[in-house]
Amino acid sequence: MSDRSDFVRDPLEFMGRHIVRCQFFDWNNTVDISQSRAHVITIKEMQGPPLVLNRPGAKVFYLSNDVSGCARDERLPIFWLGYRPNKVTQGTLNNQSRVMFTANMDGCSLGVGSQAGDGGCLVMHANKARGMPDREAQATAQHGQLQRKFDGQEFHVVEPSTYLTNEADPGKFLATNFGINRDGWWFFYTHSWRLKTGGMDGYYLHGGTREAIFTLG
Repeated sequence: MSDRSDFVRDPLEFMGRHIVRCQFFDWNNTVDISQSRAHVITIKEMQGPPLVLNRPGAKVFYLSNDVSGCARDERLPIFWLGYRPNKVTQGTLNNQSRVMFTANMDGCSLGVGSQAGDGGCLVMHANKARGMPDREAQATAQHGQLQRKFDGQEFHVVEPSTYLTNEADPGKFLATNFGINRDGWWFFYTHSWRLKTGGMDGYYLHGGTREAIFTLG
């Protein structure tokens, strides 16, 4: 089984062993990360190769919409939740996608609405970095952004405090926050990682993959 088919078979298990950066690095990439929409993607290995210090044998991958030459079991239908600086982007999940991804988070908040088990779920990516004196103020401002957008509807939030730090290392971690569709219900996870030194092809730390920690909106 190839790394790509292994990833498509079980993204959660795969990301427990490897690092998957939620970025599109292909030179011919046509993904507009500000636009929320469905894509069919695969993964590609980061060149270098980078070294994951705390996961022997682990590799670092990124998302790619270049699926030419990929077998069917190496292609994954996803919903991409857009990202715009100092804005809130939103999208509605459905059963046409198995997995939801959004841009790497290093201070943003993810809002998730209520579900009825039919595949539908309103999701939002909030960013309010401009003019914020610290991370706590940013998180508070983003909570306010989400409250206004959800407009009285019930929602939950993945706050930056739940992924920026990690007991394994005092440095700042980033997060690939993602959702998995299981029979019409969406379950959300945080895959944290850190580029420790040496550039993108240098040294990484795997911060773990776990169920997302939510606070009530």
